[in-house]
Amino acid sequence: EGAGGEGAGRLPHLESFGGCMLGQLCPPSMLVAISVLEGVFFARHGLRSVSLSYAQQISPAQDLEAMAALRALSDELLPDVDRHLVVYAYMGVYPTSRSGALALLEAAARLAVESGAARLIVKTAAEAHRIPTIADNVEALETAARAARSAVRLPGPPVTGTEVYEEAHALVHTVLGLHEDIGRALLLAFRRGLLDIPFCLHPDNAGRARSFIDTDGRLRWSDTGRLPLPGTAVASARRLTSADLLTALTRVQRTYDPGGTR
Repeated sequence: EGAGGEGAGRLPHLESFGGCMLGQLCPPSMLVAISVLEGVFFARHGLRSVSLSYAQQISPAQDLEAMAALRALSDELLPDVDRHLVVYAYMGVYPTSRSGALALLEAAARLAVESGAARLIVKTAAEAHRIPTIADNVEALETAARAARSAVRLPGPPVTGTEVYEEAHALVHTVLGLHEDIGRALLLAFRRGLLDIPFCLHPDNAGRARSFIDTDGRLRWSDTGRLPLPGTAVASARRLTSADLLTALTRVQRTYDPGGTR
């Protein structure tokens, strides 16, 4: 039975959460693919209004590529659905300093404007320490608004041909080709490791794929597992150590906090 019933002139709306898998260290192509697949799942169950999410990662250039890929794939697969894109401010290990936290939020606001997102979900300067107060949230909203006013929409990178798009396209269309029922297709994809979230311990996740941060700050695959990725994904023979993982997890924190190192 469809889920798109309307009442009293209201149109049901759902937002994907696929763009936020684990918060950090998931290559953007997987975030884009899962967000798009969620949107297709919603649409095939009768919803006519959706928003597709993407969480800010490490490289601003790669984030712009990801947003362009998310827009292109949603245009292709959800042409008759009312939709918009949403940016989530960074959801990983946050800067501990007030200045670093607000600078990271400003970068998220610029990403939202430059990529043409309709909304931004903010984080506060208290993120690394405690649950935010109303005053913390007001400060975050005002900080993001100021940063957004100084940013402009960019033409955007080329869509097709970018690593993020080609990988996301391959992931999405592989999953859609598994079964006409998208719910079953998603279950099959995870069972076969065709969707695999790096470092995710959920029992339904294959756990073979791994990621790393390259010298340009881009999130890439170090082990593709069984992911159906094109030649743009190059697996690395280097094994990730626990020290490497901790260094990667704190990369953004160290970048934005005073005296930190990348």
